[in-house]
Amino acid sequence: MRSLWDMNKGSRAVRDELLESFGAVRSKSEALCKHLEVEDFIVQTCPDVSPLKWHLAHTSWFFETFLLKPFLSNYRVFNVRYAELFNSYYNTIGPQFSRPNRGTLSRPTVAEILNYRTYVTHALFELLNQDNQANEEDIFQRIELGVHHEQQHQELMLTDIKHCFAHNPLLPAYQAINKLP
Repeated sequence: MRSLWDMNKGSRAVRDELLESFGAVRSKSEALCKHLEVEDFIVQTCPDVSPLKWHLAHTSWFFETFLLKPFLSNYRVFNVRYAELFNSYYNTIGPQFSRPNRGTLSRPTVAEILNYRTYVTHALFELLNQDNQANEEDIFQRIELGVHHEQQHQELMLTDIKHCFAHNPLLPAYQAINKLP
Protein backbone atom coordinates (compact mmCIF):
# COMPACT_ATOMS: atom_id res chain seq x y z
CA MET A 1 0.00 0.00 0.00
CA ARG A 2 1.38 3.39 -0.97
CA SER A 3 1.66 6.01 1.68
CA LEU A 4 -0.95 8.75 1.55
CA TRP A 5 1.83 11.28 1.98
CA ASP A 6 3.70 9.97 -1.06
CA MET A 7 0.73 10.39 -3.39
CA ASN A 8 1.63 14.03 -4.13
CA LYS A 9 -1.79 15.29 -3.18
CA GLY A 10 -2.40 18.64 -1.62
CA SER A 11 -2.39 18.92 2.16
CA ARG A 12 -6.17 19.26 2.34
CA ALA A 13 -6.72 16.12 0.24
CA VAL A 14 -4.32 14.11 2.38
CA ARG A 15 -5.90 15.46 5.56
CA ASP A 16 -9.39 14.55 4.32
CA GLU A 17 -8.26 11.05 3.39
CA LEU A 18 -6.60 10.60 6.78
CA LEU A 19 -9.75 11.82 8.57
CA GLU A 20 -11.75 9.25 6.64
CA SER A 21 -9.24 6.42 7.22
CA PHE A 22 -8.87 7.22 10.89
CA GLY A 23 -12.64 7.38 11.46
CA ALA A 24 -13.18 4.15 9.55
CA VAL A 25 -10.52 2.18 11.41
CA ARG A 26 -11.76 3.37 14.82
CA SER A 27 -15.33 2.43 13.92
CA LYS A 28 -14.24 -0.97 12.60
CA SER A 29 -12.49 -1.85 15.88
CA GLU A 30 -15.62 -1.06 17.83
CA ALA A 31 -17.83 -2.89 15.32
CA LEU A 32 -15.73 -6.04 15.83
CA CYS A 33 -16.77 -5.94 19.48
CA LYS A 34 -20.33 -4.70 19.16
CA HIS A 35 -22.10 -8.05 19.51
CA LEU A 36 -19.89 -9.33 22.34
CA GLU A 37 -20.74 -9.38 26.03
CA VAL A 38 -18.81 -7.21 28.48
CA GLU A 39 -17.26 -10.36 30.02
CA ASP A 40 -15.71 -11.19 26.63
CA PHE A 41 -13.57 -8.03 26.83
CA ILE A 42 -11.50 -9.15 29.83
CA VAL A 43 -10.66 -12.81 29.11
CA GLN A 44 -7.02 -13.80 28.66
CA THR A 45 -6.52 -17.53 28.10
CA CYS A 46 -2.73 -17.49 27.78
CA PRO A 47 0.19 -15.03 27.92
CA ASP A 48 0.10 -14.54 24.13
CA VAL A 49 -3.54 -13.42 24.15
CA SER A 50 -4.58 -9.94 25.24
CA PRO A 51 -8.05 -8.99 26.42
CA LEU A 52 -10.12 -7.06 23.89
CA LYS A 53 -10.37 -4.05 26.17
CA TRP A 54 -6.57 -3.91 26.27
CA HIS A 55 -6.40 -3.78 22.45
CA LEU A 56 -8.99 -0.99 22.36
CA ALA A 57 -7.11 0.97 25.00
CA HIS A 58 -3.65 0.32 23.55
CA THR A 59 -4.55 1.69 20.13
CA SER A 60 -5.96 4.80 21.83
CA TRP A 61 -2.79 5.07 23.91
CA PHE A 62 -0.77 4.93 20.69
CA PHE A 63 -2.57 7.94 19.19
CA GLU A 64 -2.48 9.80 22.50
CA THR A 65 1.23 9.19 23.05
CA PHE A 66 2.61 9.71 19.55
CA LEU A 67 0.24 12.36 18.19
CA LEU A 68 -1.89 14.16 20.72
CA LYS A 69 0.68 14.77 23.44
CA PRO A 70 3.36 16.12 21.10
CA PHE A 71 1.18 18.01 18.61
CA LEU A 72 -2.10 19.15 20.20
CA SER A 73 -1.14 22.08 22.40
CA ASN A 74 -4.22 22.08 24.63
CA TYR A 75 -4.40 18.29 24.96
CA ARG A 76 -4.94 16.89 28.45
CA VAL A 77 -4.09 13.24 29.01
CA PHE A 78 -7.20 11.20 29.76
CA ASN A 79 -5.58 9.26 32.62
CA VAL A 80 -1.85 9.44 33.39
CA ARG A 81 -1.88 5.89 34.75
CA TYR A 82 -2.89 4.52 31.34
CA ALA A 83 0.64 5.24 30.09
CA GLU A 84 1.95 2.15 31.86
CA LEU A 85 -1.17 -0.04 31.55
CA PHE A 86 -1.45 0.25 27.78
CA ASN A 87 2.15 0.60 26.64
CA SER A 88 3.20 -2.68 25.09
CA TYR A 89 6.81 -2.87 23.98
CA TYR A 90 7.84 0.76 23.74
CA ASN A 91 10.67 0.62 26.29
CA THR A 92 11.88 4.13 25.51
CA ILE A 93 8.42 5.52 26.31
CA GLY A 94 8.23 4.01 29.76
CA PRO A 95 7.36 0.93 31.80
CA GLN A 96 4.72 -1.58 30.75
CA PHE A 97 2.22 -3.65 32.70
CA SER A 98 3.05 -7.34 32.45
CA ARG A 99 1.57 -8.81 29.26
CA PRO A 100 0.68 -12.21 30.80
CA ASN A 101 -1.29 -10.38 33.52
CA ARG A 102 -3.41 -8.08 31.37
CA GLY A 103 -6.43 -10.29 32.01
CA THR A 104 -6.15 -9.71 35.77
CA LEU A 105 -7.25 -6.09 35.42
CA SER A 106 -10.93 -5.58 36.15
CA ARG A 107 -10.26 -1.84 36.12
CA PRO A 108 -10.40 0.29 34.12
CA THR A 109 -13.81 -0.97 33.11
CA VAL A 110 -14.86 -1.59 29.54
CA ALA A 111 -17.06 1.53 29.76
CA GLU A 112 -14.04 3.59 30.86
CA ILE A 113 -11.99 2.23 27.95
CA LEU A 114 -14.76 3.13 25.49
CA ASN A 115 -14.88 6.63 26.98
CA TYR A 116 -11.10 6.84 26.57
CA ARG A 117 -11.40 5.85 22.91
CA THR A 118 -14.06 8.50 22.32
CA TYR A 119 -11.92 11.13 24.04
CA VAL A 120 -8.85 10.28 21.94
CA THR A 121 -10.85 10.03 18.72
CA HIS A 122 -12.38 13.50 19.22
CA ALA A 123 -8.98 14.98 20.05
CA LEU A 124 -7.42 13.43 16.93
CA PHE A 125 -10.15 14.93 14.75
CA GLU A 126 -9.42 18.26 16.45
CA LEU A 127 -5.71 17.87 15.66
CA LEU A 128 -6.39 17.04 12.01
CA ASN A 129 -8.69 20.03 11.64
CA GLN A 130 -6.08 22.48 12.95
CA ASP A 131 -3.54 24.26 10.83
CA ASN A 132 -0.28 22.44 11.65
CA GLN A 133 1.82 23.29 8.63
CA ALA A 134 5.09 23.21 10.54
CA ASN A 135 4.49 19.59 11.63
CA GLU A 136 2.10 18.48 8.91
CA GLU A 137 4.24 15.78 7.30
CA ASP A 138 5.16 14.23 10.67
CA ILE A 139 1.54 14.32 11.85
CA PHE A 140 0.24 12.78 8.63
CA GLN A 141 2.84 10.00 8.67
CA ARG A 142 2.15 9.18 12.32
CA ILE A 143 -1.60 9.06 11.76
CA GLU A 144 -1.12 6.75 8.82
CA LEU A 145 1.15 4.56 10.95
CA GLY A 146 -1.43 4.60 13.74
CA VAL A 147 -4.21 3.56 11.35
CA HIS A 148 -2.11 0.61 10.17
CA HIS A 149 -1.24 -0.20 13.78
CA GLU A 150 -4.91 -0.34 14.73
CA GLN A 151 -5.66 -2.54 11.71
CA GLN A 152 -3.03 -4.99 12.97
CA HIS A 153 -4.72 -4.96 16.36
CA GLN A 154 -8.05 -5.71 14.70
CA GLU A 155 -6.52 -8.94 13.41
CA LEU A 156 -5.16 -9.69 16.88
CA MET A 157 -8.53 -8.95 18.46
CA LEU A 158 -10.23 -11.53 16.25
CA THR A 159 -7.51 -14.09 16.84
CA ASP A 160 -7.54 -13.49 20.59
CA ILE A 161 -11.31 -13.66 21.09
CA LYS A 162 -11.53 -16.80 18.96
CA HIS A 163 -8.77 -18.35 21.07
CA CYS A 164 -10.70 -17.47 24.22
CA PHE A 165 -13.93 -18.89 22.85
CA ALA A 166 -12.16 -22.10 21.76
CA HIS A 167 -11.09 -22.65 25.37
CA ASN A 168 -14.60 -22.21 26.73
CA PRO A 169 -16.40 -25.57 27.25
CA LEU A 170 -19.67 -23.88 26.21
CA LEU A 171 -18.08 -23.32 22.78
CA PRO A 172 -19.44 -19.84 22.13
CA ALA A 173 -19.17 -18.56 18.59
CA TYR A 174 -17.77 -15.18 17.66
CA GLN A 175 -20.53 -14.85 15.08
CA ALA A 176 -23.49 -17.05 14.32
CA ILE A 177 -23.27 -18.67 10.92
CA ASN A 178 -26.22 -17.57 8.86
CA LYS A 179 -27.99 -20.25 6.90
CA LEU A 180 -27.98 -19.78 3.16
CA PRO A 181 -31.39 -19.06 1.64
